Amino acid sequence: MSKDMIFINCITLVIIAFVMYCLVIRFRDAKFAFLNLFRHRRRTVSTISAIILGGVAIFIYGGFIDYSFWVLKEQTIRTNIGHVQIYNNSYFDTANKNKSLIENYALLKESILREKKLSQHISTISGQLEFSGVISQYENETSSYFSAQGVEPLPALKLGAFDKIISGSDLSRIKHDEITIGSGLARTLNAHYADWVDVMVVNTAGGQGALSLKLRGIFQSGIKDYDDAFIKVPLTTAQRIMNTNGVSKVLILLNNDEVDVFATNLRKYISNNNLPLIVKDWKDMSIFYQQVEGMLSGIYFFIKLIVALIVVFMIGNSMTMNIAERTREITTLRAIGLKPWHVTQLFWLEGIFLGVIGSLGSLIAGYAFAAIINVYGIAMPPSPGQSVGYTAFIKTDNPELIWITLVLPVLTASLASILPAYRASRLNITDAFKFS
Repeated sequence: MSKDMIFINCITLVIIAFVMYCLVIRFRDAKFAFLNLFRHRRRTVSTISAIILGGVAIFIYGGFIDYSFWVLKEQTIRTNIGHVQIYNNSYFDTANKNKSLIENYALLKESILREKKLSQHISTISGQLEFSGVISQYENETSSYFSAQGVEPLPALKLGAFDKIISGSDLSRIKHDEITIGSGLARTLNAHYADWVDVMVVNTAGGQGALSLKLRGIFQSGIKDYDDAFIKVPLTTAQRIMNTNGVSKVLILLNNDEVDVFATNLRKYISNNNLPLIVKDWKDMSIFYQQVEGMLSGIYFFIKLIVALIVVFMIGNSMTMNIAERTREITTLRAIGLKPWHVTQLFWLEGIFLGVIGSLGSLIAGYAFAAIINVYGIAMPPSPGQSVGYTAFIKTDNPELIWITLVLPVLTASLASILPAYRASRLNITDAFKFS
C-alpha cells in the first residue's frame, strides 16, 4: 500500500471515529445535522448530484484503467515473458548473449520443481533459447532478418497464449522440423502454411548453422514489431542449429499473482545453492508497460484532483449559503449557551453526511453504468506499437477502486465543510442578531 493511501486511510478512520462518536454519544446532534440537509432540498440535491457525477467518473475511469492494465499485463506476461525469468548472471553484461547461457537447464528445472516452497506456485516452467539470423523463402526469392525463440511446444501454449494462430496450428511436440512465424514476417516472405523456409545463423561456437524448416503455423500477437520479426522453433531444434544444450533464460508462469513473494523465495534458493543466476520479474523486462502505467495513473490522478476540487467548491458554496441564511438560528444557539466547537461540529456533520450520501450514490450509479457499458464493451483502437484493437470493459472487482470511490467524496466533503463550519462558530452574536 502506498504512503498516500495510508494517509487517506488514517484521515478516513478519524472521520469514521468522529461520526460514530456523534451517533453513540451525541445522537441528537447527528440527527439535527442530518435533518438540516432537507431544509433546502433543491440545493442539497444539486450538491449531492455533483458529488455523484464526480464519483461515477472516478469509478468508471478507474475501472477502465484497471481493465486496460490487466489486458496489457496479461499480454506482456503471455507473450513469452512469464511472471518470472531466470538468467545467467552475466547475461545483461555482454552483447553476445550466446556466451551467457544457462547450461544445466534440465537439472535446474528438476531441482526447482522439487522445492516445495517454489513448486506450489508454479503453473508452467520452460526454457527458451534466443537467437537471430536470416530466413529465406527461395521459391519466392524473399528473405528477411528474424529473431527466434526456441521453445518447448507444450509450455509455449500457456506462455504464448496471446499469440493467435491465424493459419495452420501451434508447434508439434513430435515433429521438430516445423516452426511458426509472425504474420508480418510471413507477409514479408510471402510464405504460407506448409511452405519450406531456410534459416541461417551464427551458432554459439562462432560457426554457421543452417536448416530447412517447414512452416506449420502463422501467429499474430497484435504487437507489430514482434509479429514482423519473430519465429518460434522447437527447443531441441534450436539447440541443434545453435550447437548448444543450454538455454538463454528460464521462464516461469505462476498460478497466482504473488510475484514478489515467489521472486524473493527463488532468489533465496539461488543464493543458498550458490548458482550463477539472477532473477527478473515481468515488470523489470517490460519498460513499455511501466511507461503506459505511469501515463494512465497520472491521468487518473488528475481526474481525481478535478473531482475533488469540484466537490470542495460545491460543498463550500452550499455550506456558506446555509450559514448566511441561518445566521439568526446560529446566533440563537450561541446565545442559549452552545459552544463555538459545538456549532462547528453540527456544520461539519452536515458536510460529512453530504459526502456519505454522495459516495453511496456514486458507487450504486457507478455499478449501474458499468453494467450497461459491459454489455457491449468499448471498441478501442490499437495501442501504440500494436496492430490490433481490442474491446475494453469496466472492471468492478478492484477493492481499492471501490474504496477510493467511497472515501474520496467523504474526505473532500469533510474538508470542504471545515472552513464554513469554523466561520459559523465565530459569528459575533450581537452583530448577527441585526442580520435580516
